[in-house]
Amino acid sequence: MEIELKYAASPEQGKAILKDLSEGDSEKIREIPMVALYYDTKDRSLRDKRLTYRIRQEGDSYVLTIKYGRGSDKATSGLHKREEYNVPVSADFLDKPGIDVLEDTPVYKEYDKAVGGQYSDDLGVMLPVKPLIPEIKMYFTRWEMDVPIGNGTAVLSYDEGYIEAGMGRTPISEVEIELSEGSEEELTAFGQKILKKYGLEPLNKSKYARGLKLLDI
Repeated sequence: MEIELKYAASPEQGKAILKDLSEGDSEKIREIPMVALYYDTKDRSLRDKRLTYRIRQEGDSYVLTIKYGRGSDKATSGLHKREEYNVPVSADFLDKPGIDVLEDTPVYKEYDKAVGGQYSDDLGVMLPVKPLIPEIKMYFTRWEMDVPIGNGTAVLSYDEGYIEAGMGRTPISEVEIELSEGSEEELTAFGQKILKKYGLEPLNKSKYARGLKLLDI
């Protein structure tokens, strides 16, 4: 499960947090250019089933991420929790994204139903699936570093860029603190210190949710 805090932040706030926590040591901070594509079928089968399908380029790497269940739409005080699986893929995967790589995940059947995949005993083949189409695109740079939180650890990042969907565009400027090891309570306590010290605002809408809002314009 992915557990993270999201806060709206200005570029000045985000970079100040990283500078302070790294104690001015820029080598502790990783800079990663990101391009994220969120896919769905033409009739939005994934959205109807509360499933997401994202391919993200992270520097030179590509990762397919699926999220499912009620999660980010139920966030409070910036705390987001949702089931998540990540699968490394190649750049060629972008040309014809599919769900076969998800066979080892517990929700493969749900994705299979959503995109129309169905095995025919009579024909002995998998019938054609509904094409997955990129409908939300995100372009941003992430600056991140590992931080201690009580007896655990987290990854604190600042993202800056924009989201495109339909005919709309909205900016990205936010701080995320994702739990790596430890408890939710330790993560929340650390987040509260950051929020108060730097005057941040809790962000209860995920990037994906904000992209969906653009599609509804």
